[in-house]
This record gives sequence, structure tokens and C-alpha cells, in this order.
Amino acid sequence: MPTTTTRAETTTPSGTQVATTPPPAPPEMNSMRDFYRILETYDMRIRPNDQGPGVHVLMQMYVESIASISEISMDYVITFYFRMWWNDPRFRFTPTQPNQTAQLHVAARSLVWTPDVYFLNEKDAGYRASSAFTSLLWVWPNGDILSSQKKTLKNSCPMDFRMYPFDAQFCKIQLGPYGMTTDDLVIEWKEPAVETNPGIELPEYVIDGWTWTSCGGNYSIGEFGCNQATFKLVRSVGYYITQTYVPSALIVALSWLTFWISPLQAPARVALGITTVLTSTTLTSATRSSIPRFSYIRAIDIWMLVCTIYVFTALVEFAAAHHFSRRKQESQISNQMYKNKDRRRKKWAFQTNGILKVHPFQNEKDVVTDGKDKKKENQDVEEDFDEDVAQAMAESDERGQMIAAKIDLMSKIFFPATFILFNIIYWAVYMGSYEGKV
Repeated sequence: MPTTTTRAETTTPSGTQVATTPPPAPPEMNSMRDFYRILETYDMRIRPNDQGPGVHVLMQMYVESIASISEISMDYVITFYFRMWWNDPRFRFTPTQPNQTAQLHVAARSLVWTPDVYFLNEKDAGYRASSAFTSLLWVWPNGDILSSQKKTLKNSCPMDFRMYPFDAQFCKIQLGPYGMTTDDLVIEWKEPAVETNPGIELPEYVIDGWTWTSCGGNYSIGEFGCNQATFKLVRSVGYYITQTYVPSALIVALSWLTFWISPLQAPARVALGITTVLTSTTLTSATRSSIPRFSYIRAIDIWMLVCTIYVFTALVEFAAAHHFSRRKQESQISNQMYKNKDRRRKKWAFQTNGILKVHPFQNEKDVVTDGKDKKKENQDVEEDFDEDVAQAMAESDERGQMIAAKIDLMSKIFFPATFILFNIIYWAVYMGSYEGKV
């Protein structure tokens, strides 16, 4: 249908009448062919209202999935539908049907002006969609345009692990125009700015809500707009309780079994002590391998350090008890042997170089009898010496066992009591600030 134009006259302040031509009526759209004729004279290099105020763009996101949250590289992968609304008067048309819209083919998207929006904290966008048809462009009769694209991005997410594994991380999505200042392009969130797929489940985190705000700022070349959406990730601590905290606590309790083994059983106590120390060290190394190397101390580092100290101290306790026990025994035996040797030396002082001195008036029979008596007396002295040594060893062994038993008894009370006290303080401090569920 041909369009008709009417002539109108306006009066200037000086009273002169000037003929003006109103803008032509929007063309009727009987089919998409009529709409595509608009593109024949459309210049996508010029923004809408290029002589007027900046284009007002509304944005919204529908998050489909979040995956691959990496503590090592501090990033995450997100898949979402990115929507933008703006108005371009050049696309106005007269509908011939109720609620009529123009749905452009994906190939025509490159012919239409779109905001030059990019993602500020994007690290990698090398993800290709399974189909090329992952964008749409709808136009309403009044020139309103809806642009929607499916995007998969890897964004950076700086993390703080001081409360790990009782931590909560805040990851952001920042987007804004790259080459247009606020004089040409104004961006805002459309409420609700972020919608999420209710079926999103993360193996280690729980998404605890979204917030959105503006993050624009002034730069040396002008003022640029910026929109920011932030989602909160609360770590699930149940995995760490079953895989780290409970095993390490059991290792500490296992090291206490040495207190019920006799200090004289050195091989058994040493083997048990060294095994628990090595196991605790291996478990500590495993907890550090999944996150970056930081200079600050994390919550789990405090736990593993205390557990390692308890296990190591249990091994040192055995060494001390065994040392004092053996030292007491050796000292008592040495003293008793020295005393017996001295007594034996005095008793046999009348013998010289193994030659027996005989009185000249003694007959041979008396000499033989006297020699037998001396031999018997020598045997009796040796037997007395052996009995004294055995008695000294028994007495000293009993004293050493008493000292070791006292050390073990004190350890049986001190180690569990202090470890329980540490647990009360530790879990009260960190679980009190934990925002998730066990």
C-alpha cells in the first residue's frame, strides 16, 4: 500500500510561515519481506537517535548452569541467556495483525545495530554452541527490539580461603559497553536482573542468592556504564568432615593407644607412633593439593597442624618414658655392681697373685682342707654377687616402671582432655560463622 504525506505549515517567532513535511508513516508489514525492505536503507553503523540522547538499554540474564568452579585457577564456567531491550525508531512499522512482531533470522543480526557490550571479567570465551541458531532478534511495531543470545563463558572469580572449608565465595559477572560512553549508551538492569534454573546443583557449593548493581566509573577517556551481578557460593562442609576431619581425629586417637602399651615394648610403640605421624603428614599434604599456595593460614590448616602436633607429641612421650626408665635401671645396676665388686676385693685381700699363703706349722691335710674351704667361700661370694645383681635389677626395673606408668597415666588424661577442649573452641568459632549447612 503506498504511503501518503501531508503538508503542514508552522509559524516561526518572526511570524513567517514555513512549510514542513512530517515524517512518513511507518510502512505496513504484511510479511517479513516488507520488513526486510527497511534494511535496504538501514545503516547499522549509526546508533538509534544519533542526534539525540543516548540509547537506553535494559539487560537481563537467565542462568542455565554453573560448572567447573576451580579454586586453583580461581574461575568458573557459566552458561546463560543474555537479553537486551532497546528502541530503534527506524524499525517502526504498522502491524496488520494483532500482536504482530518481526522475528529476524540469525543471519540478519549482523545487519542491525546492537550495543557493543562485553564482559569485563571474562577469561575465556572459546566455547562453541552445539548449534549456530543460538540467538534471536525480535522487533515490535513501535521499534522496541529484543536481543537474546546463549553464551558460555569462563569468568575470573577471586577467592579468599581464610575460612576454608567454612568459606563463602562471591563471584561476579561484570558487563558494559566497550566503545560507547554514557553520552551514547546508558545500560541498566531490568528487574529481576538475574533468573536462575531451579535445577542447578553444584557438587561442592550451594548458590545462596544473587545481587545486582551498577559498577560504572569515570576513566581518562570518558564515563562508561557497567552492570554487575554477584552470586554467593557457600561451600558444603559435609565432604570435609567425612574425608578430613573425622579421619584426622581418629589418627590422633590411634596415637594415644601407645599409652596402654608397656614402655619396654619399644618396637610396638615406635611402629605405631611413626605410622600415625606419617599418615597425618600425608593427609595434611592431600588437603593442600586442591587449592593454591597462600601465605595466610586457613581454618583447615589450624586443625591439621594441631592434629600433627598431638600425634608427634605422643611419640615424644614414649621416647621420654622409655628413656627415663632405662636410665634409672642402668644407674641402679651400675651402682650395685660397683659396691659388690668393692666388697669382694676387700674380702679377698689376703690372696696375692693367686698364691695361697700357708702357716709353716700347718700340715698338708690342713692345707688341703683350708683350700677347699676357700674355694667354697669363693663360690658363695660369686653366688651372693649374682643374687645382689638380680635383686638390684629387679628393684631398679620396678622403679623405672613406676616412673613410666606415671608418665603414661598423666598422658592418658592430658591428651584427650586438651584435644576435646580444642575441639570445643575450634567448632564453636568456625561453625558460628559458617553460613551453610552440614
